This record gives sequence, structure tokens and C-alpha cells, in this order.
Amino acid sequence: MKRLIGILISFCFVMTIGCGGVLNNSPAQKSVVPVYLPNENSRPVSFKPGSEPEGFNGIKWGTNLLTLERMKRIEKGSKGIEFYLKKGDVFKFGNGKLIPIQYGFWRGKFYVGMVTTESLSDWNALKEVVFNKYGEGAKPFRNKEEYLWVGKNALMALRYDEISKEGIFYIKSESISRQMEDYRAEVK
Repeated sequence: MKRLIGILISFCFVMTIGCGGVLNNSPAQKSVVPVYLPNENSRPVSFKPGSEPEGFNGIKWGTNLLTLERMKRIEKGSKGIEFYLKKGDVFKFGNGKLIPIQYGFWRGKFYVGMVTTESLSDWNALKEVVFNKYGEGAKPFRNKEEYLWVGKNALMALRYDEISKEGIFYIKSESISRQMEDYRAEVK
């Protein structure tokens, strides 16, 4: 149990440091590296009973990209993951606001669904929808708005960056993650 908590905290720390950046382009401005305090009371949390996703927004994990219609590539991300938008697909907040959904594919197989926000009010609306559907996630840091859920075949995260005012919500397939790790080990 302590090992899993340590892994979750380490994962969050690496993601935070890896996503940190410069606030502006002035020469005097240095990179900001926030300090997050571990939440010793945090415990791994799974999804609310019966709510662990088998995919995202109707697309099941491992679905072949070529079988989907109206997909438009928007970005080639890191680690061979390509991101797409699906025309007409949106994530709906409780207040009715609609946000585009990004779908990530690894080697042509559906791997991750992601929604991003650009304001605290949108992030709070997103947080409300996610908590209502999946339950409240583990909060690995006392001073950071970040929540994690670990299931049998899905890992989910919801986080807000107070500096950039951006939020992110994603669900990814653990089985595809393992395939990615195996592939990288073979390639080395």
C-alpha cells in the first residue's frame, strides 16, 4: 500500500516537473518549480463501483483508429502518441458549456482520452462532473488540486495548475500502457 502511494506521488511529481515551464519570455524570469507537500493521508482510490471506464466517450480501449470516422489529427505527441479531435464530439459540463475532447492513439490503437480547461471556473465545473460520475479520487498532495483514480484497466487523473490556470482530465488504458512499456523494452 505504501509502495503504491509512493509510486502515485512520484508519478505526480514527475508529471508536474515535466509540465512546468517559464511564465513569460523575459530574461529575468526563471522557470517556476512549485513545491508540493505530500498528503500522508492519501490512499489509492479506485472508481465508484461500476464506473471504471472501458474507454472514453464511447471509444473502447484499443479501438483501431482506421475504424473511426471524422477523426482529425491535431498533434503528434511524445512517445509515439498521436492526438485527434473527432468532429462533433465534446465534453459537456453541468452548466452546459462544451469542451473538445482529444483522443490519443498509440500505434493506431486508442490509448487516452483528454479534456483541458483554461480557467478556474471551467476546471471547477469539470471537477464536479468527474466527481459525480467516478467518485472523489485520491489527493496525493495537500497543496495541489490533483486527484487520481486507479482501476483494473484504467488510470485517471484530474489536475489544475494555479500558475497557468489550466486544468486537465484524462483517462488512459493501463493495458496499452503495458504494451508501450514492453515495446520500448524490446526496442532498447
